[in-house]
Amino acid sequence: MISQQIEIHATPEDRKGPLSLVISVRSPAEWSGRNLSLRLGARELVLMPLQDGNTVRAVLDVTGLQGREDYVVGLQDEAGRDISGEADWVLSGLFFEALRVTPAEFLDKVQLHHSRFRSQYLLELAAHGFYLRHPEAEFVLRGAALTILSHRYLEKPADSLDPQEVTRVTWLLGQARPVVEEGAALVRAAETEDRRVDWRHVRWTVSLATVAAHLSLYDESYPQALLFFELATRHTHLVHYAKVSALNLVICAFAEGLIAHLLSRPDQARAALVRGVEAVKPIVQAQNLMENVWVLGDLQNVLRASRQCYIALLRLGLIELRVTPPMIDDSMQIEVGEVRSPLQRIIMADRVPTLARHLAQHGGF
Repeated sequence: MISQQIEIHATPEDRKGPLSLVISVRSPAEWSGRNLSLRLGARELVLMPLQDGNTVRAVLDVTGLQGREDYVVGLQDEAGRDISGEADWVLSGLFFEALRVTPAEFLDKVQLHHSRFRSQYLLELAAHGFYLRHPEAEFVLRGAALTILSHRYLEKPADSLDPQEVTRVTWLLGQARPVVEEGAALVRAAETEDRRVDWRHVRWTVSLATVAAHLSLYDESYPQALLFFELATRHTHLVHYAKVSALNLVICAFAEGLIAHLLSRPDQARAALVRGVEAVKPIVQAQNLMENVWVLGDLQNVLRASRQCYIALLRLGLIELRVTPPMIDDSMQIEVGEVRSPLQRIIMADRVPTLARHLAQHGGF
């Protein structure tokens, strides 16, 4: 019968670089002199003496964790023998919390801004591990997990990804398409059956499609990016269900129009850019303008992006330019930087030279 209790506490340090952990132990005197190999899958996280009050540090590159098995905590001695059954092990601290997030905890600990893990590494660890451990979770949670992971890589300089991070992005894109299509199917079924659309299905379908589209541009996968952008913008008419998706719908319309034009699909380009302009009306109508100042800030960003959709329609020759009254000033160009999205950073990092040349040929910047 196990009567001895050993407590292992692990929490992150606030520092740049890989995830740095402070790990402390509380153990009975009988365990003094023995060593613990704390492992994640086949990876040894740290080899530490089981001396009561001992504290050690460990470093973990979270992008190195790839499969579900990599998130399994192992307790071995220095000889590699499993000792998990020799004591009552109590694993505590934010690190272990991130490793075992449940579906009931996911939104609070990983998604909601005011309550989620503050460490970007724990967020990635929690989102990736959750997605792998809970394939049965509802679409909303799986879509949110992939979206959170994707934002982690979109927030990095687009030209700074190392090979391991490129592998993670490739994995993300492979997972994103069936999950986005699952969300789109849930929305379509509700509309077909004349049921109220679940706003969460719209929100996470659009959010995941948006980030996956931009990540697809990292290696100039234009057809794939176009598919994801279109999967987002087809839900523009549902913005009243998911007001939080308003800006994503317009920035996706802008990018869809540019890429469709690049791929010689003028009808799709025209339809996307017109949708980006006309979306302003339902987006404003869907908002409570007195809710808070951030609503008005979001609408400012929507209008800037919509304005670029209009300019692009004219500069790409997708609608006829009327001189009287003038539709555009001669000096106006397509300004990607006016659209609050990752697209400008991707262009500036030279990830999409073909698109950059195409924009330059049509008055783009």
